[in-house]
Amino acid sequence: MMDLVIKNGLVCTENGVIKGGIAIKDGIIQEIASDEMLPDAKTTYDAKGQIVFPGIIEPHSHLGLQDLTPETYVSNLKTETRAAAQGGVTTLNTTTLFGSPPIQEKLDIAIGGTDKIYSDVKFYVAPGNEDHLKELPALFEQGVTAFKFLLAYRGEGAKIFGMDEAGLDTAFMYNAFREVGKLGGSAFAMIHAEDPAIFEFITPEVMEEETDNYLAAFNKARPNITEAIDLAKGAYIARDTNCHLYVVHISAHETVDLLKFFKEQGMDITGETCIHYLMHSCDDEIFRNNDDLAKFAKVNPAIRKDEDRERLWKAINEGVITCVGTDHVAFTRDKKLDPGFWETSPGCGDGLSVLLPLMFSEGVTKGRITLDMLRKILCENPAKAFGIYPKKGTIAVGSDADIVIIDPDKEMTIDYKESESSNEFSIYQDWKVKGVPTATFLRGHLVAENYKIVDEEPRGKIIKEKFPVRM
Repeated sequence: MMDLVIKNGLVCTENGVIKGGIAIKDGIIQEIASDEMLPDAKTTYDAKGQIVFPGIIEPHSHLGLQDLTPETYVSNLKTETRAAAQGGVTTLNTTTLFGSPPIQEKLDIAIGGTDKIYSDVKFYVAPGNEDHLKELPALFEQGVTAFKFLLAYRGEGAKIFGMDEAGLDTAFMYNAFREVGKLGGSAFAMIHAEDPAIFEFITPEVMEEETDNYLAAFNKARPNITEAIDLAKGAYIARDTNCHLYVVHISAHETVDLLKFFKEQGMDITGETCIHYLMHSCDDEIFRNNDDLAKFAKVNPAIRKDEDRERLWKAINEGVITCVGTDHVAFTRDKKLDPGFWETSPGCGDGLSVLLPLMFSEGVTKGRITLDMLRKILCENPAKAFGIYPKKGTIAVGSDADIVIIDPDKEMTIDYKESESSNEFSIYQDWKVKGVPTATFLRGHLVAENYKIVDEEPRGKIIKEKFPVRM
């Protein structure tokens, strides 16, 4: 007797779409079959002919950035995993707190806050000094596979992240990548690629110019080449140190072309972009004479131009960019609106609850990508990148029963007030999307339905698996 059978669906597997359903016991997928071949179960859920999809894997998010305190971080673990679950995200990869104390202390704070999480969580860390590098083997033994290096920060910004004011130079990168490479298996280095020397030089000049579009000015102040330069530097160092490289939030067309070149050379490198770069352009008319929206959309790297947005969509279809995430943060409105544009904190706000509906609506519904490509970039590929496949990221016998059911015809208007996130704005406010999640299951438990949390018992767990699977 199974615990749960989901029937009458279009089940998206790696081998194609199967009309039928899945059988689940003890949180694990036991069978995938046509409805008439499914076994009996204690509970049956009718998918009503909708799409039965693997739970979404969020590869890249940040908690606690509102004030960088342990209290806010722990609070975010609850609110942001609820937002994740309502939007079909069943696994959240996220940083621990930043700062100079030992990473283990920050990881312990994060782990201590996971008694009230509504999606599964896997932590990655941001080494910022030589002492942090000494911790890498012990962290890897605890299931940390990703080590993020923030190349874009110097001065006061670097100090916040626990780095020297000079930032992370190439000598540190080389040593850090070498240490990550020694770990082997599923360990990898993530980089925020933006050369600070260039944008620090340009920004004061741009700030003096008059503008009716602050987002376009920000793009000019932090140009595309800053990202491409750091990708090139990181790729060659990673190759020389036998370190797998994961480039987060790719925004620029030059970076895409470089990434394609390096992949064609056989380099061990993964590229990710984020929904705000796929959905927005600084050329969009809506940003003109709209200072508040520009502040909400301020993010590092900057939201680019039309040609960059189109190149990113093309790169997904080419298999050059293989993961899509949100770079999610949670800010109050005053955190973003009270300072001037140049002073306000970077971060686009709530992406977790809208990642799937936006990518389905703008990608699948509008014909930019196929349903199978959506499955790869939101599920399979991020799971492989973070060493949690095939436990996560796929509908297969033996995998966790993390499932999201999608109604491809259902329409929804995005409203940040309906999100479980503590974030208080959305750059997608009032967007109409078609193709939305109607149910989210975490290891066979119905957690959310019709964009509402329906199970108040926090069933999320920390994921420590580290399977060495690459794309």
